[in-house]
Amino acid sequence: MKHITYILAIAAALLLTSCFQDLGQNPPFDFPEQPTPPPIGDDGQMFYLSFDEDLEDYQSLMEAAVVGSPTFTDGKSGKAYAGASNSYLTFDVANMAAPLSSDMTFTFWYKVNGSPDRAGILVIGPPHEGNPANAQNNRTAGIRIFRENAGGMQRVKANVGNGTADSWVDGRILADLDPATAGWVHIALVLASDKATLYMDGLAVQVTEFTGISWNGCDIISIGSGAPRFNEWGHLSDNSLIDELRIYNKALPASEIERMAAD
Repeated sequence: MKHITYILAIAAALLLTSCFQDLGQNPPFDFPEQPTPPPIGDDGQMFYLSFDEDLEDYQSLMEAAVVGSPTFTDGKSGKAYAGASNSYLTFDVANMAAPLSSDMTFTFWYKVNGSPDRAGILVIGPPHEGNPANAQNNRTAGIRIFRENAGGMQRVKANVGNGTADSWVDGRILADLDPATAGWVHIALVLASDKATLYMDGLAVQVTEFTGISWNGCDIISIGSGAPRFNEWGHLSDNSLIDELRIYNKALPASEIERMAAD
């Protein structure tokens, strides 16, 4: 009986091997690869970092270039990015699933750490004019989302460049977070052709009219620091937590931002 069972086991193994080899698997017992996601989601999503298992953009399958030693920790959903001193991530804009456009939305969950007392969070900016080696605080193009000390609170702000000048998106007291008590907060920056809107937990804390955005020279995304393009004023690495970072190639309506913040 044992002999018959052994023969049947070998036959089953050979059959499975044949089936997987017919599927072109190598080695034969590998599971089929997961399907590649579409370059852009039905909702316009063109970039997504979940931070659950790795630092790969789901839409383009591009891996982050890591500076320093950031880590993972418990997040809003699954794992989150945990910032560290002199640490941040960068991605090449040229390898994103779609080009940056005039209408864009940037969203993420954020749990603030008040030390240091100012930091960059998300920056897509150009190098310094005339001196790319000193690539700091050229605000004529791109976006900068950052935080600064405001009487013991941490105030989240944004800055947008239109090609020749920049506009500030400052919600003032409505955009303040208390480092001692603040939990996870949903932050969104929505760019349309004529205005930039900063949202905190689904509430529009500031609407700034402007003449549009320029992406001229904006070749990298920096996450978790103002470096290397926005650190002249001390907006260096952020010890805060970041989760569920998404970029859309359109200006999402307020109702959709509210829905995201409620999830």
